[in-house]
Amino acid sequence: MSSTKGETLYFNDKSMDYVTFGKGKQPLVIIPGLGDGLQTVKGKALLFSLSYRLLAKRYKIYVFSRINELRQGYTTRDMAADVAEAMETLNLDTAYVMGISQGGMIAQWLAVDFPERVQNLILAVTTAKLSQLARERIEHWQKLSQSGNFKHLMLDIAQHSYTQKSYQKWRLLYHIMGRLGRMKDEKRIVIQSQSCLEHNSLEVLKEIHCPTLVLGALEDGVIGVNGSKELAKAISGCQLLILKHSGHALYEENKVFQEAVCGFLN
Repeated sequence: MSSTKGETLYFNDKSMDYVTFGKGKQPLVIIPGLGDGLQTVKGKALLFSLSYRLLAKRYKIYVFSRINELRQGYTTRDMAADVAEAMETLNLDTAYVMGISQGGMIAQWLAVDFPERVQNLILAVTTAKLSQLARERIEHWQKLSQSGNFKHLMLDIAQHSYTQKSYQKWRLLYHIMGRLGRMKDEKRIVIQSQSCLEHNSLEVLKEIHCPTLVLGALEDGVIGVNGSKELAKAISGCQLLILKHSGHALYEENKVFQEAVCGFLN
C-alpha cells in the first residue's frame, strides 16, 4: 500500500488540514462534502486511502479540508479560492479535481475562477443550486447541529445519504459514532451548511471549458438526481453518468464510482 500522510498547511494567515496518499504521479485533488464541517480530514489519511484504494493505485491524491478559520458569511467561492492557494503552496500548478457534494460546489468555482488549476473536473452528487429537497435537508441538519444533538445529526445524515439497504448495514456504526463522537466546532458546520444554502453557480457554469464528468446517484436523498442532471446540462460538453443502486454516499456504496472516475481520466 502507498504511504499516507496528514498535514496542516499554512498560507496567508490561514491554516488548512489535508491528507495525501497514492502511488501515482498525476495529482488528483479531492474536495470532500459537508461532513468536513463535523471533522476535518486530519487523522483520516489511512481511512481515505482505503476508501479510495483504486484511485490511490493510479494517482497522487490530495484531500483538502476547509480552512480552520472559517467565519460567518464564508461562501463556496471563498472556499474555492482557499483550495487554489493550497495548491499553489504545494506547487500543484494543475491537477485533476474531484468535488463531492458541497465539495462539488467548491470545485465549480475553482474551475471558473482558477481554470489553470483544473485539468479535468469530476462533480459528484452535487448541484449548481439547491432544490427544495436539498434545502430542507440541509436546513434540518443545520438546526440539529445548532442544538448540539450530534447523535441525531449523524443518524439523520446516514439515513438520507445511503440507500435503505446500505443504511441498515451501517446504522449501528453511525449510532455508535453519534454517541461517542463530537463536532470539532459547532459554528463550523453551520457556516458550511449556510454556504450550501446560498450556493448558486448557474450563471457561470458556461465558463467551465475543461473536460468534465458529472456523477449522480439514482437514489440520492440529499441533492436529488435531478440536481446532477441539471448541472450536466449547464456545462458544455459535459459527460453525465447516473449510478443505479446508489444514494448520496455513492463514493462509499458503489465500486463503479471509482471505476468511472478512472475511465474518465484515462
